[in-house]
Amino acid sequence: MKIKGLTLIAFFLVGLLVWMNFIDYKFYEIVQGTAIKSEYFMETISLSYLAAYIFYVLNIYLVEKKAILPFVAKKVIGIIINNYSIINSITEPSKINMNIDFYPSKDDYKKLLKSINPKEKAPLFFKNKSWIFLFRNRQISTHNSIDKILLSGKHIDDQLRIILLEISSSTYLNDSCAINSEDFDEKNLEKYYLVFFKYFQLIQQLRIYYNKNLKEYYLQTLPKQLRK
Repeated sequence: MKIKGLTLIAFFLVGLLVWMNFIDYKFYEIVQGTAIKSEYFMETISLSYLAAYIFYVLNIYLVEKKAILPFVAKKVIGIIINNYSIINSITEPSKINMNIDFYPSKDDYKKLLKSINPKEKAPLFFKNKSWIFLFRNRQISTHNSIDKILLSGKHIDDQLRIILLEISSSTYLNDSCAINSEDFDEKNLEKYYLVFFKYFQLIQQLRIYYNKNLKEYYLQTLPKQLRK
């Protein structure tokens, strides 16, 4: 069971203990003498659960979270930067742009992709390699990072899990998508502008999630002088 479910049970049992110890109304006594025994039984079970819950949260859950979330944060920012290199190559092929907050519009993609021949050499990141090689390289590394994050366990919340699954199952990363094939024979990428636009919208969602929930954990992995 997830920590939210365990916490809800804990709150319920705290309420039950308050009810049994501070409210006059007690369990309805169907058989004579059973109300007191029932209350004692419920109180014992409740206190045992709460003791186990507190021990689990303090000694297991928080310890694991402290160890795992920096790893998750590094993988998430890695996915963002890795994929942003595509935008960088498309929009500013002459230099590496470290600002990963800019994302082209739908019309921008259509215009930019029209000028790209996927068989030609891609700028910046791989010497003498084509755009298809760059797309394929980023596809494989993104899938690998997502798999490692999802395998890291219970500290992946539903919002992050959904974003990652949507990225992983996107047309852009699908093996059947033409841009991931060496047999791609079209002269430009204009017709795929919506594929790019929708995919990088997901990367942008991941970026927003990272800034809100994971950035502080990533900063913990850096030397103090680099933390901002």
